[in-house]
Amino acid sequence: MTGWKKYTDLEPIRRLDNEGRELLGNRILLTEKRDGSNISLWLDENKEVRISSHNQEAADTSLQNSMKSMPEYPKIVELLKDEYQGNIIVYGEMLYCVGPTRIEPRKKRVHWILFDVYDIDSQRYMPYNWVYQLAYHYKIPIVGIVDDFIPESEGELFAHIEEAKKWCRKHRREGVVIKDYHNQVFAKEKIDLPKRPKLKDPNQVKLQYPAMPGEKILRALQHAFDEVGEENWKNKAIAMPVVARHISTEAQEHFYETPKNFYQYYINTSLNLLRPTMTVQDVQGVQGEKTNG
Repeated sequence: MTGWKKYTDLEPIRRLDNEGRELLGNRILLTEKRDGSNISLWLDENKEVRISSHNQEAADTSLQNSMKSMPEYPKIVELLKDEYQGNIIVYGEMLYCVGPTRIEPRKKRVHWILFDVYDIDSQRYMPYNWVYQLAYHYKIPIVGIVDDFIPESEGELFAHIEEAKKWCRKHRREGVVIKDYHNQVFAKEKIDLPKRPKLKDPNQVKLQYPAMPGEKILRALQHAFDEVGEENWKNKAIAMPVVARHISTEAQEHFYETPKNFYQYYINTSLNLLRPTMTVQDVQGVQGEKTNG
């Protein structure tokens, strides 16, 4: 199978589907983000080398000519043709003498540095160690690792990123790319963006997910009520296992802490509140009753 794939669009962690909670408990690599243009290379069905930019399958002619003039180009061609025969796409950054952000030092000449490899057959970005070995064997430059860790709380995650950004300022790098290769989740944090407020508890041993909000508990209760039916709702032997399952599933799917006492929500929620007129404020009221009790 051959074909080109645009590199994943990178957004700050807070713009991920679950605002970074999906990264907790997984091995995270922070690699340096270089200041240049995204250029990828691959083989078409005729085993000819194709050069693409971030958004275009066929890069602008001037970019293609620049890429072909670089010392890295013949090494990449050798990698693509000799070993993998069209099964991978290599992504790198074309580094200009003066980068777009002007953060990096001026360079004597334009060159290209590898940052990721996509396996077309498995449809996954390959792990950094594997990519590093390719770069080493073919003498192709590769972005360096700034940090390698497993975050157990949001605080710990962002504490590591802030430390990495200090390194980037010192070494004149644009920022870091956050990579969870196991789950194929990628993001970026740049040094030229405003600093977020400091989060508490950066060194928790146990994973610390946020409390499950009222609208999520509302959804879980409604699903449980629909499944059990009104005629069986007051039979706790029937209803409680379903309530527990739906609340747990909702918490896991959206990376929230699972509430401790499902029975409080079951016993303190009237049938009228479970019907479509139930509001988030109603559920939050139940939470308040639990806290005050």
